[in-house]
Amino acid sequence: MGTPVFARGISTLKAADPNTRINVRTQPTIKSSAPQYGLPGDKVEVIKCVQDKDTKNSDLNWCEVKFVKSKAVGWIRSDFIIFADGGE
Repeated sequence: MGTPVFARGISTLKAADPNTRINVRTQPTIKSSAPQYGLPGDKVEVIKCVQDKDTKNSDLNWCEVKFVKSKAVGWIRSDFIIFADGGE
């Protein structure tokens, strides 16, 4: 726990609603600003993931991602990512 996790390959953003805008935050917390957004189906490279500290006993992570097309970098919570390696 607390150790960065590195996923291999290209991952895909997901959401229950295909028209959802997924916040891309400046830091791994819901308290940080979200100047950008991604859409379900967007391809990202996962740089690293850290434990979610916003919710007590959370089993989620925040992952720093780089968008394949735009090269934008930011943080997205792991429940919005389909990981290339099948992890969470």
